Amino acid sequence: MFPSFRGSIKTTLTWGTGPSRTTQIYNHVLDERRVAETRRVAVKLAYDGTRFHGFQKQPELSTVEGELIAALCKVGAISPDPERGLRSSSRTDRGVSALGNVISFETDFRLRSLCPAMNSELEGAWAYSAVEVDGGFNPRWARQRWYRYHLPIASQNLSTMRTAACRMIGTHDFSGFARLDGRSPIRTIESIEITEAPPFFVLDFRAESFLWNMVRRIAWFINAAGEGSVSLDSLEFGPGVQRRRIGLLPPEFLILMDVDCGIDFPVDPVAIRTLGRAMNERIATLDMEREFCRLFSERLD
Repeated sequence: MFPSFRGSIKTTLTWGTGPSRTTQIYNHVLDERRVAETRRVAVKLAYDGTRFHGFQKQPELSTVEGELIAALCKVGAISPDPERGLRSSSRTDRGVSALGNVISFETDFRLRSLCPAMNSELEGAWAYSAVEVDGGFNPRWARQRWYRYHLPIASQNLSTMRTAACRMIGTHDFSGFARLDGRSPIRTIESIEITEAPPFFVLDFRAESFLWNMVRRIAWFINAAGEGSVSLDSLEFGPGVQRRRIGLLPPEFLILMDVDCGIDFPVDPVAIRTLGRAMNERIATLDMEREFCRLFSERLD
């Protein structure tokens, strides 16, 4: 879904233009990036989920958490064991991207240097805000999570999809719309908004928390209702056989847009410059990929 830009962040950071230059200068100023005491910080980050086997660390697999721990250890922000209590707001599935996930950990690294240092080592993930938080802060206790599913426009009836979405809002037993993992299936969806933004219908889900696969299964039902392949009258909540009838849409079209932890995350000024350039490079490459597909389609006609 997204092209690879391995090393593109490293070449744009202010302290070097290549891996050897970055390492040399970083080690030279390492001591200047320390503070007197270890404290807990929270970092907001984005990542391209198509490059990882999910968020949670797994042996011998590339994951977002594994990439973060490796980068933080390499720059000296945390120790590898016990990884300074690294916590996250959402453990997204394989293929799911994020624009605003939140992690927290204990460190003595200076805040103004943390995001640039992390980005010098991260690949496929980008830290863009770091703040100091209370020692008891846990991003898992977020007030709200906002997911967005991009549903390709086909022959769906938008009015029917919105009706289906409205019936999902509120507190229900979502056993039939999730892969259960021992947690309570009772969840409260605060809102589901559907807007038309060609070539997609954009489905925005907001709730304090979601179950495993819950957003993609609800999106499947909304899409199926819009296509007319399922009836709105078939919508039921609670445990039972319904789970066998609910499909699961692909993860690559899902983005964790933001997590509200009740604190402000000002964007790091260095990240604005360096990551902005990197994203423009990615957009240009995607535009070229789209142009190639268009030209190839014309050749086949």
